[in-house]
Amino acid sequence: MKKKWVLFASALVVVLGACSNGDAAEEENTENMDNGDTETEAQNEEEDVTEIGESEGDETVIVETSAGNITEEEFVDRLVDLYGEAVLRDMIEDKIMENQAEELGVTEEDIQEEIEDLRETLGAESDEQFLQALQMQGIGNEEDLRSLVQHHLVLQRLTGDEGDIDDAEVRAEYDRGEEVEARHILVDDEETAEEVYERLMDGEDFSELAGEYSTDPGSREDGGSLGFFRRGTMVPPFDAAAFSLDEGEISEPVRSDFGYHIIEVTDRNPFEDSFEEVEDQLRNTIFQRKMANMSKRQQELYDEVNVEIIDERFEDLLDD
Repeated sequence: MKKKWVLFASALVVVLGACSNGDAAEEENTENMDNGDTETEAQNEEEDVTEIGESEGDETVIVETSAGNITEEEFVDRLVDLYGEAVLRDMIEDKIMENQAEELGVTEEDIQEEIEDLRETLGAESDEQFLQALQMQGIGNEEDLRSLVQHHLVLQRLTGDEGDIDDAEVRAEYDRGEEVEARHILVDDEETAEEVYERLMDGEDFSELAGEYSTDPGSREDGGSLGFFRRGTMVPPFDAAAFSLDEGEISEPVRSDFGYHIIEVTDRNPFEDSFEEVEDQLRNTIFQRKMANMSKRQQELYDEVNVEIIDERFEDLLDD
């Protein structure tokens, strides 16, 4: 769940503190007049009390204790130290997605329609039940939900993965088999991956380039060969790419936690089980592939936007 509530809570404390102490000050002044206190006595009394919301030097006091006061600046600094990076990252991503939603024509009506579909799916008969169901999923309020739905709609439109998974997609997945035989070339950075991919497209030998470039010691000496492997064996981006390729087809660079892969499928084995027996499994496979594709497109979208961090405290925020 996002930590936007931190900034809201900070503002709320300051506002409520200022308002309540303004009322208290007015009430105290009225009392002093009624009791016939002299102007000097009233001034002395005010000097003895530091009210919340008043200034202490150049800083605003928001909490007063017998052990010392807490200023607004101290409070905000602590919030920045504890939550600043996470909140700022969320805000940057929200700005990017909001701008993209406007460009793509994602409307409030579109978002509301998705929320109503979700409510129906969850079987929530009241707002309270709906909120409880969302909170069980780590979504704290409607604002967070609307933001998540907006992001999802943007990524759906950017990737073209809109609508339900139809039977034809599942059947095509079944026809791609249960196992594939593949080889790959693993490199550390995108620039090198693009260079290797271009050389392959120019007709250079896959095995030779694997021996020259690949950082995978387990396959490099064997021309990048990984042998046969079943669905779900490899990391999701690799698995999704391998099972979407035709025999003899070479993928563009695929990013995973290990680096960048260029993959070629060389053979495949069909399912031993019937279509009906593995249909649900295949639907989930397609869904996971769509999610991986959306995640990749989201990162590409973030990388495309020019972001300049002005505050030195967060200058390394986007380095990872």
